[in-house]
Amino acid sequence: MVKVPEEFDLGSEKDITPEKLYWLLQRMYTELAESLNRKPDVYFRDVDGQATDVFLSNGDINVNKSTFKVEMLTKHVDRENVTWTTIS
Repeated sequence: MVKVPEEFDLGSEKDITPEKLYWLLQRMYTELAESLNRKPDVYFRDVDGQATDVFLSNGDINVNKSTFKVEMLTKHVDRENVTWTTIS
């Protein structure tokens, strides 16, 4: 998941140059496009998806090796919690 607010802090608006703004917008666009166009990661673990898996991206898949339950990470609720949706 792209973390736009954390990665692209513009700082003081009065001190930003057109060149820096162009560079930041170009980088932001590239990172968003890469994130949207990538394939999901698949994790094979001994547990179901955890509500604290905030380091994973929306669309990532978790397969519980012991129960074969398949879940997809569908939402980052906040900085500390995510929501998993059972696929099968």
